[in-house]
Amino acid sequence: KTKHKLNSEANNGTMVLNNTTTGSRLTIPLAEALFSKNYLTPSQLAKYCFAIAEKYQPQFNAFSDIFPLEEILAAAAESDDRRRNNQPLSCLDGIPLSIKCNISVKGKNLSASSNMLNDVVGYDSSVAERLKESGAILIGLTNMDEFGMGSLGNNCNTGNTINPLPYIIASRSQHNYGDIFLDHDDLIKRIQSLTLPQFIDANDSSIYSEGLSPGGSSSGSAVSVALGSSLASIGTDTGGSIRLPAAFCGLVGMKPTYGAISRRGVVSYASSLDTVGIISNSTKCASLVLDILRNKPEHALQDATSCYIGPVSDWTKSDEHEDKLDDDDDDEEESKKILDNIRVGIPAAFSIEECPAEIQHAWNLVINQLEKFGATVKIIPETTISPSCVKMTLPAYYVLSCSEASSNLARYDGIRFGSSVDHPNILPDDGNLNYREKNTARIRSKNFGSEVQRRILAGTAVLSSDRFHTYYESAAAVRAQITKEFNDAFRISKERGGDDDEGVDLMLIPTALTNPPTLSQNGSPGNTEAFLNDVMTIPISLSGLPSISVPVRSNNLSSGGTDYKHSVVGMQIFGPRLSEETIMRAAHAVESLK
Repeated sequence: KTKHKLNSEANNGTMVLNNTTTGSRLTIPLAEALFSKNYLTPSQLAKYCFAIAEKYQPQFNAFSDIFPLEEILAAAAESDDRRRNNQPLSCLDGIPLSIKCNISVKGKNLSASSNMLNDVVGYDSSVAERLKESGAILIGLTNMDEFGMGSLGNNCNTGNTINPLPYIIASRSQHNYGDIFLDHDDLIKRIQSLTLPQFIDANDSSIYSEGLSPGGSSSGSAVSVALGSSLASIGTDTGGSIRLPAAFCGLVGMKPTYGAISRRGVVSYASSLDTVGIISNSTKCASLVLDILRNKPEHALQDATSCYIGPVSDWTKSDEHEDKLDDDDDDEEESKKILDNIRVGIPAAFSIEECPAEIQHAWNLVINQLEKFGATVKIIPETTISPSCVKMTLPAYYVLSCSEASSNLARYDGIRFGSSVDHPNILPDDGNLNYREKNTARIRSKNFGSEVQRRILAGTAVLSSDRFHTYYESAAAVRAQITKEFNDAFRISKERGGDDDEGVDLMLIPTALTNPPTLSQNGSPGNTEAFLNDVMTIPISLSGLPSISVPVRSNNLSSGGTDYKHSVVGMQIFGPRLSEETIMRAAHAVESLK
């Protein structure tokens, strides 16, 4: 049987059938195994993913641009030849991926979901270059909150992006549809025959009268992976823009160390925070993609913020991890070796009264799981990471990010950069402005969305001479303080002096303190409640640390039932700079939570 033959590949780490929050999804290692055994070709898989993208675009609005089928199949045909000759360029050769529309791809509209950039045609960013050199097949550009400003997916110039997770789960429970397949034979037949998953309609009021948010700003990236139109998606994370959508959509979201992936060709929002990352179905998928995209010694660093990180997917090639995590006999002594000598800290400063019961329960389950695989878990006291500092990171982040946005977006005036608008004679009626100032005001008012305008105005105010010292410098001091407190808590700092017994290797906190809200929530002008969605992710972003969000399935929660809002909880594991490999191993252990 096909299933038996493919399962034998698991022993050498080349195949994973990932049992995720919504059932069995196609992962990159599994697709590779199907290619190597000639059960599928890249062209068949690319055609299947393209068909899913086109079919569900009207319902869920995952893409801002789906690439032409002829272009996709031409790239897939080249991959077919390489796979047939057993000469793949990399593990991603022939794998369908998507990419966020603020990352430049040659010949494609670099819109960042803004009318200001409607006419801009991109070049190949460092990310796009490395994906193409690896043989990956790009399906399209995904939707996002305009310029990355937002955490709900409702600031797109092409309309809201809808979270498909409730409809996938409802389809599975009611009709055994969705992205579920019974075995590998079933999967192969579906792909070859273009039998697409059948999800309950997004307008079905029996689930929700209005759509749930997929999170933002990388909303389309998460939706494209959840639907199966791409096996992984490349996004950007400024204050949680990868981890929050991953948590809301039941996926893995990896934000590497700041600067680990080149930002050349990425539309700037807040340059000291913007980080390219990955949304995928599993930690193995994220590890494999990160190994392709990371800066390596052979790459010339593009700017002063770039850094090199070592290989992060070597652990996926080891059969010991696969055997221990998938062992039905649950050999306690053997499993302990996976995270042996790893210390995981639970910061008391992040344990707040407002944390919902189901999230707290998931937190406890993950702690037990890490201990099961050999990790030592300890509480980090408030004297090491202070609640007052954590509390101040949220306003500090918005002061800093809005200030940088005001500076970065100043170039878009319709003359140097950005689209102009029709009716040039219609100018603001303000006698204090000259003609050019009126024209700039008209162009920016028409082309920037309301959220972008608010953040530009806030940043401009903060950077004014009478507020700079009061707000900006204070926010920078908070950033330096939270970075110091994190570093003091990690064991790596103890190696330079102090008591090594006090340090930890990783920390564990929830990704979000809320379930996915409806798209209408927090969406009114001037409402700042949406900012709270990032309260658990922002401190890590300010410190430039690597972090991963891993989903915990609903049947692990005591609440149970059919409340789709409570179906998935995202748990976040983070560590010191350049600790991606350790983070991935811990996250993989969490994934195995039964």
